[in-house]
Amino acid sequence: MSDPSLRLPNTQFCAVLNLGVLPLVAPPLPPRFAQPVLDAQWLEDGAAIYIGFEDGELHFDVLETAVEHHFHDADGSDTDISPWPAVDTAGLVAWAVPFVTHVSNVLEELTMDAAEAAEWSALGLTVYATSPPEPTQLEVVDLELEGEQLMLPWLGAGHVGHDHIDGPNHPIALLWNAQHEEPDVPLASAWTDPTTGQPAVLARPQVDWDAVGLPEAEVLEWLEGLYLNHHLLADPEELILRAGLERIAGIR
Repeated sequence: MSDPSLRLPNTQFCAVLNLGVLPLVAPPLPPRFAQPVLDAQWLEDGAAIYIGFEDGELHFDVLETAVEHHFHDADGSDTDISPWPAVDTAGLVAWAVPFVTHVSNVLEELTMDAAEAAEWSALGLTVYATSPPEPTQLEVVDLELEGEQLMLPWLGAGHVGHDHIDGPNHPIALLWNAQHEEPDVPLASAWTDPTTGQPAVLARPQVDWDAVGLPEAEVLEWLEGLYLNHHLLADPEELILRAGLERIAGIR
């Protein structure tokens, strides 16, 4: 288990963003949909916008010529059939259409601002402000960024990398090579413990740890920190983007 005493503290971050004219004008969400999980992706030919819940998801594709939507079941499978009752679905879609229209109009700039704000936070700054070309009503969004596990660089022999592998709970493999900068020898694997939500790690059998240059225990501890930082902690850019979406939706 990663030592929490070696984690950087959480930090409060303030992002001043251009989110368009708010509040959003839309019908109210049905009560069962009061806390959506929002996400969006800007694409060269449009946008993908996700409105998720524990029991399903509504997904919009915003194209140059049309706006299309479909659903996802609780297990993530695509479907044209809503996982919710017809009345609730109609209410959700009625709210979602103006939300999606608004988001698609600001998403390109919001995506760039979120990336830039994340760079500012990585430099230790606590406030980011966008710079619109003309006077614009901006929104102040406060959020908490999780502290990373403090890690030493790889101190063993050779070169290491990691790659995703098939399996439940988002597993990765730690790869190593004594000479080449493209590691290909698996040393250990890491995944998310479904009970604790923390990293779980396991060494591969018959590894020559003397050749690796570090004891097995130290390699596993290093892998645990790597997995926590890169696969469990929320990415600041994603957090800032989602905070902007939540402000647009009126839930932040």
